[in-house]
Amino acid sequence: MKKFIIELFLIVLIFLSLSLAQGQEKPTGPGEMYDSAMGLFHKGKYQEAIGGFSKLIQSFPTSKLASYAHYMMGRSFIKMEKYEEAIEKFEYYLKTYPDGDRVKDSEQGLKVAREKIRPKKEIGGTVVEVKPVPETPKKEEVKASSEKPVTEVVSETKKAKRRVCAQISYLDAKNFAEVEKRVKELKDAGVDTVIFRVFQNKGDRMYKFAKTRHEEGVFFKTEHAPVVDDILGKIVEIVQRQELQFFAWMTTRYATYGVEKQMEYRSKQYNFETKKMEAGRGLNLFHHEVLLRLEGLFRDLGRYPIDGVLFQDDLIFRHNEDFSIEANKAFLKDFGYSPTPDIFYVDPFKSDSGKYYVKGYTEQFWTWAKWKNRYLMDVAMRLVAAAKESNPKLQFAINLYFEAILNDSNGVAWFSQTLEEALNKGFDYFAIMAYHRQTMKGRGIELKESIDLISEAAQKAIQSVGDPSRVMMKIWILDWKSNEVVGYELAPQKEIEEILGKVLEKGEVSLAFVPYIHQFPLRQLKGKWTGTK
Repeated sequence: MKKFIIELFLIVLIFLSLSLAQGQEKPTGPGEMYDSAMGLFHKGKYQEAIGGFSKLIQSFPTSKLASYAHYMMGRSFIKMEKYEEAIEKFEYYLKTYPDGDRVKDSEQGLKVAREKIRPKKEIGGTVVEVKPVPETPKKEEVKASSEKPVTEVVSETKKAKRRVCAQISYLDAKNFAEVEKRVKELKDAGVDTVIFRVFQNKGDRMYKFAKTRHEEGVFFKTEHAPVVDDILGKIVEIVQRQELQFFAWMTTRYATYGVEKQMEYRSKQYNFETKKMEAGRGLNLFHHEVLLRLEGLFRDLGRYPIDGVLFQDDLIFRHNEDFSIEANKAFLKDFGYSPTPDIFYVDPFKSDSGKYYVKGYTEQFWTWAKWKNRYLMDVAMRLVAAAKESNPKLQFAINLYFEAILNDSNGVAWFSQTLEEALNKGFDYFAIMAYHRQTMKGRGIELKESIDLISEAAQKAIQSVGDPSRVMMKIWILDWKSNEVVGYELAPQKEIEEILGKVLEKGEVSLAFVPYIHQFPLRQLKGKWTGTK
């Protein structure tokens, strides 16, 4: 009897412990719910994703993520070919969130859904749309209408232009006449697009043809940063006169020129050694005035007759930034708790090289990193919109780190960057920084293994993007250590030729040679990507 009572007491104690533990479980926040639903969406489980987004809206109606959830439900309905439901969702978003981040995306989704439910029929094996005919046409309209076809062939999605680019960080030219000579050389080599650096950081080589007024700043007219020299218009004129297209290569977070002393504009990063917060290198993108300044820069950049913009690779947050006051408040509002290093990093340690690493990350860290990723892409869209105010036809490319393609987890942790989130924003080009010599050094591998990784990255990117032309593989043509042309004394084009061969096996991607210098025999590679000698 005594044994029975003891066993009963233990059972009751265990039951109470489990009940208390369950009662103390932290409820799932909006960020976790959104990420979970997005995961279902990208796995093709659209009905389950809709359920997840709906639950988020019901549980956290005031969260910013609730607006995103409404938009994503619309996208899910389109995937399920439930176009009337999609229309209802997109219309709700546009009515409820007229200033929301997904307005343009919702307008586009609404357009797609409406086109899908238009009456269609097949004529001669071709699918056509049937235009509605006026119920009571006027007599004078009858003749005119009879002369016009009542059907219109459904247009297919236009394929992106495949580009062969030279990305220029420095041009060996003393004047504009020499600049034109270099541009003509690029045209003769088969290049069709010039990506030109329109910013100047301290330590960068200065263009010799520029009349330097500041040590750092930009090369176009603006009131939002120091103007080194307003040469952009002249360079664009030269490039376009040679019938090439022009992309402006522009910074974002590292555009600190002119506001270096305004520390409230700087991001905050955690120092693992001192265990304290300190000013980061880049700007605090959560600061309202910083965003207005960047929008002003991109708006002024868009006033020039350029064809596109390449976002520099500084549109990232590393794993120990941003802990700024504004960022912390925004995260707290969305998730209900403050971001702190104590709940993010597992066993930080100092390596033999003196650098600090961590053995792992907590679930709270992944929530924070994914949240930063989404925020960065929202900022990118604000800058896109600013530039397009005066130049609606501008195209945009975004630099993506190698790891963001090969390993989603590393991309999110190290840079708060993923191809998936960039795809959601509809960039025209995704520039993959596939720098083989850097990869060899960073991973301690040989050339062949490095080239194989680049080929793998190209394949993954093509599979995700769909159109190979929108994948821009960036090929580094300088030795990472010596800063000299790759294999210059031997046959510099041979190493690059091998990379091109492996990459182009995966599809006809766009290419960018980085950083271009005229000593590299690019013309000898012309037939390798065009199919002509």
